[in-house]
Amino acid sequence: MILYLSRNEGVNLLDKAANEKSLHIRKMSGNFYLSEFIIRDMRKFASCRFFCVERQAIAENDAEFLQALQSFQMMYSARVIVIYESVNEIDSFTRALMQIGVTDIITAPGINDKLAQIAECLSAEGMRKYKPATARANESAAYEERETLARSIIRTEMEDEQYRFDCVNVKIGVIGATRRVGVTTVALGLASFIKNHGGTACYVALNTNQHLCAIAAAHGFDIEEDFYTCDAIDYYEGMLPKYDYNFIISDFGDIKRETVRKYKESDVHILCGASNTRFEVAEFAEGLKQVQSVNPLIMTYAPNPEFGQFFCSSVTNRPVVIKPVESMLDFRVNGGVYKGVLEGFIVETSKRF
Repeated sequence: MILYLSRNEGVNLLDKAANEKSLHIRKMSGNFYLSEFIIRDMRKFASCRFFCVERQAIAENDAEFLQALQSFQMMYSARVIVIYESVNEIDSFTRALMQIGVTDIITAPGINDKLAQIAECLSAEGMRKYKPATARANESAAYEERETLARSIIRTEMEDEQYRFDCVNVKIGVIGATRRVGVTTVALGLASFIKNHGGTACYVALNTNQHLCAIAAAHGFDIEEDFYTCDAIDYYEGMLPKYDYNFIISDFGDIKRETVRKYKESDVHILCGASNTRFEVAEFAEGLKQVQSVNPLIMTYAPNPEFGQFFCSSVTNRPVVIKPVESMLDFRVNGGVYKGVLEGFIVETSKRF
């Protein structure tokens, strides 16, 4: 199905191409606020394959229009098609669309050229003109398989990287909007990532769960004086580190009044939260309010599309999505996320020999 938002004048524009491809069109004509439409109405059309929007039918300015499309892309899998007449094939607005991944753009002013572009956008490959050359080479029946392979290669290359850090005792604070939202997993994984890529790090449990003892037993940590150690990473329970490291990663558990102040004293701030139900998103938003002043990096497991727009409007429209891991010490699955956290501290990158 094609969901088509247009002005009254262009309501029948897709008919010819849709008939040729045996696609049903759900037409809606008038003047729309796209962000509101996505929040209030889009759920009814979540199964559509194509979401076609005539730019002139949208009341928001270009920046708001682009932001609304980004929110749509995060929540729905339909291919976005934008009808936007342009004298130049690639102008600033077209480039902005391409930057957010919208490459099915109908710009031709003449009706015959416009119909040809519509047919191309509705084809299996979509419009090729605005896709990067590398993407064109990857488009085939095995596109998803190749994309998975490409991500695997990138991850393997990153695993071979070694970084040089000149920083000393940079404090990275990880806190959760509620309990059981991945705080300890992120903190432990980040410490492992740093160690396995050439840096030094320690983990400090400042939460009230007191489960470091259980973690240490499960993973065979050694006991040295009054802290644990394993694979050149030191683990402390509720105490200041005894040595200097590149990074001190503090696990604050869930947000509590007594922990927020210390969390805010960190140099880097990470906020984890759940986003699978409306209640979880509301809790996430409430937690964010308490630490908003430090502009934390927001991490969550993949948001539930059903509540995606609520998440965008109340928490953020650009979360860092983390993946579940089998081991709390895993640093590979979310390696790209961890590298992003550390990017500003990397002085030099080399390959592992």
